[in-house]
Amino acid sequence: MATINQKVDHLNKLTMIAMTSEDAYMHTANQEVCEFISSLKSEGYNISEGDELDVYTDYEMRVIDKLTAWITQLIAADELICYEMTDDEEEPELDLYNSYMSDAEEGLMECRVNYPEGVRFFYLDGDDIILKTAPYFLFQDCIMYKVGLYESESILKTKEYLEMAANAVWEKNPLDD
Repeated sequence: MATINQKVDHLNKLTMIAMTSEDAYMHTANQEVCEFISSLKSEGYNISEGDELDVYTDYEMRVIDKLTAWITQLIAADELICYEMTDDEEEPELDLYNSYMSDAEEGLMECRVNYPEGVRFFYLDGDDIILKTAPYFLFQDCIMYKVGLYESESILKTKEYLEMAANAVWEKNPLDD
């Protein structure tokens, strides 16, 4: 049976894989990471976002800088194709779009290969597993969706979420009176 430190290491590895995937820039949850976090929660661990006092090491920051650059390129390529698709004047430059996307996807994979240690996104603090706060809003936003701490569209459609929402006790809105 794995220790909690080994489980946090595994969570960090799964998160690194999610953040170097082709869909890292999309606001969707990574199923493997979310399932693992759910299993940790069922064991009694609280998982939450840390504060600005949680500091990444210089090594981790180099990796995060590279990941942020590639994720930004994926976002820009996606926005480029959306803009060009709505532009009535000319056909979209799909070759340019594909070039941007494939360069960024290859860059993310290189990060996974070149930095096998990955990043310690999470750390253990008693019964709490804390996600460090990244210095870049864009990166933090992506990671929060990937690990399911922000509810993505795919999480909102899961059986577990729908059951939880159906069983939730909602407070009465005072404006309804």
